[in-house]
Amino acid sequence: MTLRPLLALQIAFLLAGTAAPRRLAMLGVVVEAYRAYLGDSAVSAGATVYDGDHFSTEEGGALRLRCNAALLDLTGKSTILVRRMGNETQDPETEAELVEGTLVFSTERTNGLEIESREAHIRSAGNSRTVAQVSVTGPKKLHIYARRGAVSLSYRGESQTIAEGESYEVILDPPEDDSGKKQAAQKGGRSPKTFLLVAAGAGVGAAAVIVYEEHKHKHIESPDHP
Repeated sequence: MTLRPLLALQIAFLLAGTAAPRRLAMLGVVVEAYRAYLGDSAVSAGATVYDGDHFSTEEGGALRLRCNAALLDLTGKSTILVRRMGNETQDPETEAELVEGTLVFSTERTNGLEIESREAHIRSAGNSRTVAQVSVTGPKKLHIYARRGAVSLSYRGESQTIAEGESYEVILDPPEDDSGKKQAAQKGGRSPKTFLLVAAGAGVGAAAVIVYEEHKHKHIESPDHP
């Protein structure tokens, strides 16, 4: 009886004393894409999203991904890496690392999606519909807008909840002036805060993400109505 090719390949690896290559986990699908790339290649709607994929957009480009129960909308000049969190026996969770630019995400549950940027972690603060925007504005600065529902921000052991409708500039590892050092000494050498929140406007691009079809752009429905 002839062995199936896959089984034969696995046996060959075992005989050679080498483990079979790990199968990449499927995380979702590309819903819309314009001037968008997977690695160095142009990507289009319908492409499968795998663990470890690297997506980017040009100036004026846009990309929408659906991963598990979440939607990820990437605006122009933005870059993300998507990863699977947890092991194969658990309900998969997606982590999207925002390297540059702006990401609008929509999710229904707390443990379905986590956004990482500059080592800060952002996720829904409750198991209800959440829509939020995260932008990289500097080497140690983020802009977070909780458009619908509250989000939780954590960074190096500290956490803060951003309520629905609130928008903040987040300063990571803020410099401490002399008065701050004196206050810390008076409190028994307590470590300085790892981040500061400064109230800000919602910012351009929080309300909608632009995608394109047949070289003519149009506004798609916001993540509030996917």
